[in-house]
Amino acid sequence: MSGSYQTDARRRDGEPVHLPILSSSSSHTPSPGVSAGPLIDGLARRIRYVRISLTDRCNYRCTYCMPDEGIELAPRADVLSFEELEATVRALQQVGVERVRLTGGEPTVRKDLIELVSRLSRLGLQDLALSTNGERLEELALPLRRAGLHRLNVSVDTLQPDRFAQVTRRGSLTKVLAGLESARTAGFAHTKLNCVAMRGFNDDELGALCRYAWDRDMIPRLIELMPMAEGQLFYPGTFLSVAEQRKILTAELGPLLSVETGESDSELPGVGPARYVAVRYGGLLRKVGLISAVSEPFCDTCNRVRLSATGQLHACLAYDDAIDLRRVLRSGLAGDDLVDRLVQAARGGLSNKRAGHVFSESGCGGPRKHMVSIGG
Repeated sequence: MSGSYQTDARRRDGEPVHLPILSSSSSHTPSPGVSAGPLIDGLARRIRYVRISLTDRCNYRCTYCMPDEGIELAPRADVLSFEELEATVRALQQVGVERVRLTGGEPTVRKDLIELVSRLSRLGLQDLALSTNGERLEELALPLRRAGLHRLNVSVDTLQPDRFAQVTRRGSLTKVLAGLESARTAGFAHTKLNCVAMRGFNDDELGALCRYAWDRDMIPRLIELMPMAEGQLFYPGTFLSVAEQRKILTAELGPLLSVETGESDSELPGVGPARYVAVRYGGLLRKVGLISAVSEPFCDTCNRVRLSATGQLHACLAYDDAIDLRRVLRSGLAGDDLVDRLVQAARGGLSNKRAGHVFSESGCGGPRKHMVSIGG
């Protein structure tokens, strides 16, 4: 593979880290059977899960995700078609990818989303899920369910309308909550309620958000603020570590009980990076997920990759280097030849996947890319 170098991040001591920018423009012919065997990175972590960004466009401007003025959007011609997305998923299935999550930007603003969900649902994936801000969920929940979508992740950072308007800059809490009710009516179960926990903003609502979710048989998940966009949207003093989150939850809800990994995997389909603890609530043992990418990284168990809307396969959220699958998809190859070349490109890039990232609680160590351009 060809490789150039550029500075994409800094170590905790402030020194630059030089990261390879990988492409799939290898000139050699893929060897027979390249698509055989599981997709494994250079540290023997098996990849089973891909998050696919359908668009870098969004109808919100969440303060930690996107500047108020927006970002420079990818040309529409560069965005992968449904046929290209389906071909990529089919190829990755050949090497053990079992779970797909559709993200954005905001995936519900992608035209004909229902058609894509229907296409992917026919591939026999173990899990097909979608992350959304919920703004359009009231109208789309039933069509998504009928198209074969398995699960939903919905972002709700606060239950107070004024705070919701502040953090989203243009969202409607009323619409989102109505969308959640529509999702329940449509038959979605195990819906995950994602909340970015921030000091001085919603740290006094963590218990209320958990109770709201549990009362509706949803699963709350609290997420540490991550220093995306080189920390440009990382406001000083707002970071709230999971250690502090645990203290808040204990004070509000009572003792936190450990959850065995096996139990978590069996009861919570599509388990990703969250580490779950349990609380006794309403006579039942209820779970809350804690996603601690900054203060307590989970890189050693990483089983996922991310595909951008323009076909760039990112081995890690925290770095900007990527494998250009769009070039392969538009190379004129078809059938087994296309599958082999896609898998070859993915394997080559993942052989360089790092052991971990350099996120810091001060807001340093993040990539140049905005969260909205790769999906949460």
